[in-house]
Amino acid sequence: MNITSKVNKLDGLKRSVVITVNKDEYLAAFSKDLNKYKSTVKIDGFRSGKVPENIILKNYRDRIHGDALNKIIESSLKESLKLNKLDTASPPRLSINEEPSAETDLVFTAEFEIYPLFVIKNIEEITIDIPEVIIGEEDIADVITNIQKQHVKWEEKKDRAVSGDKIIMEYEGFISGKEFDNNKQENFTFIIDDKVSGDAATVGLYKEFYKNTLGEMANTKKSFTYKMPDDFVDTKIAGKEIEYKIRIKNIYKGDLPELNGDFYKKFGAENTSAEIFKGNVKKHMNLELEQKIKSIISASINEKLLDVNDFEIPKYMLESEVKHITTQYQGMTQNLDDKIKLELDQIARKRVKLNLIYMKLTEDNKISVSQNDISDYISKSDPSTQEQLIAKVKEDKNYLNHIKNKVLEDAIMDLIVSKCKKNKMQKKFSEVVN
Repeated sequence: MNITSKVNKLDGLKRSVVITVNKDEYLAAFSKDLNKYKSTVKIDGFRSGKVPENIILKNYRDRIHGDALNKIIESSLKESLKLNKLDTASPPRLSINEEPSAETDLVFTAEFEIYPLFVIKNIEEITIDIPEVIIGEEDIADVITNIQKQHVKWEEKKDRAVSGDKIIMEYEGFISGKEFDNNKQENFTFIIDDKVSGDAATVGLYKEFYKNTLGEMANTKKSFTYKMPDDFVDTKIAGKEIEYKIRIKNIYKGDLPELNGDFYKKFGAENTSAEIFKGNVKKHMNLELEQKIKSIISASINEKLLDVNDFEIPKYMLESEVKHITTQYQGMTQNLDDKIKLELDQIARKRVKLNLIYMKLTEDNKISVSQNDISDYISKSDPSTQEQLIAKVKEDKNYLNHIKNKVLEDAIMDLIVSKCKKNKMQKKFSEVVN
C-alpha cells in the first residue's frame, strides 16, 4: 500500500502511530465497493445490475465510503504495525485526523500499548528446592487409617465427649454484644482433635471449639472469647475480640471399619487381600506424590521467575486480569474492601507478569505444542482424569486450548528444571502432600 507512518512514544508502554494513506488507495477501495453495489443492488424501476451510478451514489454513498474507509484503515494499520515491528498488547484506539476523498489523503492515529521488551535472567542461576520422598510402611499405614476414618460408622452417645468424637453444635458470635455477618451456625459439625488446614484464624478457632467441647455432655452451653488475627481477610472483624456462645446438640462415637473383604469391596475390589489393597493404596500415593511435587516445583519456579525478572507490564492486560479476578471473587463473597482490592491487584499483577515471562520463554526457546503432544498428555493421565478431560472436550471444543496451555506450561517447567540449579531435600510423604 502507498502509506507513510510516524511512531510516537507516549507514557510507559503506550505508543501512537500516525498513518497517512494516499488518496489513490481510498479511491480504489471506493471504486471496488461501488462496482459490487452496481452488480447486486436492487432499486424499484431498474433491472438488477442496471441501476445508474448516480442513483447508487445518491442512496449508498455514505455506506460505500464507510466500508472503503474501514477496509483501508484495517489493512494500512496492519501493514504499518508490521513495518514498524510493533506488537500490540491492547486493542488500538483509532481517531480520524483527515477524512479521505478524491482530493485528500486519509490521515488517522492509532493509540495502543506494546508488549515490554526484556531479557529473561539467566535460568542457570535459579535454584529451586525439590523434595525427595521415599514412601514407607508408616506412610501407607497412615493413609489406610485415613481411608478407614472416611468410612466410620457414627453412633450417638450420652456420655462425655472424648478425642475423636463427632460433635454437632450451634454457635453465635458477638463483638461488644452485637452480631456481625455470618456470626452463627445451626448444625456446625467437627471431630474433636481432627487436623484442620486453613488460615491461622480457622485453625485457631477450631482449636477453641475442640477445647470447649472436650469432656462435655450433650446440651451443654458454654461461652468463650477468641481474638481474630489482625490480618484476617474480613477487615470488619480482624483483630476483634469475639464472644462465642455454643450449645452442644449431639455427640457421636465413631466405629472404625475393619480391613476385610467387605471393606475392600467398597472400592470395587472383589476377592482382594490386604497386600493387594495395600499395593493399590501405594500406587495411588505415588501418583498423588508425583502431582504434588510437580506442583511444588512449578510454584517454586514461578516465584523465582517473578523475583529475578523485573519489567513494566501493559495497563490494559493488568486491568483485564483485575476485572476477571474481581468477578470471580465477587461470586464467592460480597465483601470487597480496599484491602481485598489491593490483594487482588497484586495477584493480577503477578499473573500478567508470569504470562509475559512464559510468552518470552516460549519465543526464545521455540517451544511449540502439537496435536500429538495434547494426545500424549491425555493418554498419560490417570484413568479418572482421562475421562474428565475427554468429557470436557466433548462438551466444549475450546477446552482443547486449556489443555494446550497446560502442556505448554509443563514444557516450560521441564526446560527450566533441566537448566536450573536443584537443591534436593529429604521429606516425609505427609509433609509434601498435606
